[in-house]
Amino acid sequence: MAHRAFRCQLCGGGFFRPVVVPRADGSRYLTSFYECAGCSVVFIDPHAFNANEPGPPQSEGAKPATAAPGLSLERYGRPLAPVQAADETAPAPEPPPPR
Repeated sequence: MAHRAFRCQLCGGGFFRPVVVPRADGSRYLTSFYECAGCSVVFIDPHAFNANEPGPPQSEGAKPATAAPGLSLERYGRPLAPVQAADETAPAPEPPPPR
């Protein structure tokens, strides 16, 4: 099957790349997803998402992940705390308007 040059269905961009997620320990995890380099929309199959392919999408399926992500309730089970930059100070709240 001949493949045509990629063109994003949303922004018309001509390039895509695999989605790579950085981990806390500095390593990187290669996912089974791709993203458009122009608008960062995420998709599984570049051939099915390609606006230059004629007719309805013909998916070849997702590529299998190279390794399972290391998920743990210890790390991901807690609620996120707000993060404030070290050089920023929180502004003082404004007093309520007079009645």
